[in-house]
Amino acid sequence: MIHVILRISKKLVLLFKQKRTLLYAGVYIFCLWTIATILFHFIEGVSLIDSLYWAVTTTTTVGYGDITPRTVLGKTFSMLVMISGIGVLGLFLASIADILIEQSLRRGRMRVDVENHVLVLGWDKKLEIAIKELLSEGEKVVAIAEVDEIPLEHKNLTFIKGDPTNEENLKRGCVKKAKFSLISGKNDTETLLAAIAVKKMNENVQVTCVVEDPKVMKALKNIKVDQALSIDEFFGLALSRSVFAPKISVFLNEIMSTKGMDVYQQRIPEFEGKIFFELMKELKEKKNAILLGIVKNGKCNSKPSQRF
Repeated sequence: MIHVILRISKKLVLLFKQKRTLLYAGVYIFCLWTIATILFHFIEGVSLIDSLYWAVTTTTTVGYGDITPRTVLGKTFSMLVMISGIGVLGLFLASIADILIEQSLRRGRMRVDVENHVLVLGWDKKLEIAIKELLSEGEKVVAIAEVDEIPLEHKNLTFIKGDPTNEENLKRGCVKKAKFSLISGKNDTETLLAAIAVKKMNENVQVTCVVEDPKVMKALKNIKVDQALSIDEFFGLALSRSVFAPKISVFLNEIMSTKGMDVYQQRIPEFEGKIFFELMKELKEKKNAILLGIVKNGKCNSKPSQRF
């Protein structure tokens, strides 16, 4: 019994921290009911329980009429209680309703109403870092994962607890309206199944998957996944390059960090048909940017000798 009470108390404290409006409105209503009960008891000479009953029915606008003020002072006080209590009580109840809706969304009981968002399937440290970066850039993110607790809170993040390969969960996450999808399942099989489900429901969404098995990477390419990244391969190459360029990790962190430089892919029609060095010069002059490579026919090319 004590364990249950402590658990409920912990959840209430967490809710109050997340919703300051709920906390302030709740404290105000409690104080109003307490003061109104005591003063009405002395003004009208009724019992404390009847005074509390009157205070609650008055602020909730129920007003059964079985207990009413009979003195001028009591009527004046009643009007003050009504005016000062009805609006705040409405705000308090609205805050509770808002919390219940959010909790329902996070449990996957309701469908999210969002579009042009990033749909994230799975949850691990890599995805958490990616989501934080996306949120810092103002992107809307919907994440679907099987976790015990909501791992991250943000106004632009909607979290749905559930199987990321389940089509019903994907529908709740508005997969058909998503512009990007990042997938990193508990294993390569889950990642592959999630990617198949996403491409089946929205063939236009750009999908990036994180896997380990080269066979799974090949299977992902067969279902037209835009990018299949191997973390082991990526970091293995970075480690080998660190022998020849000891500051390579500093460089990679700098260009990938939103606080420093950043990497973008953008189509610039007026640059088509020019050689690499011409593009590099014009890009620096017009955009104050450094050319790293050219994307053509789905492949990234950084050979300076070619014309694009």
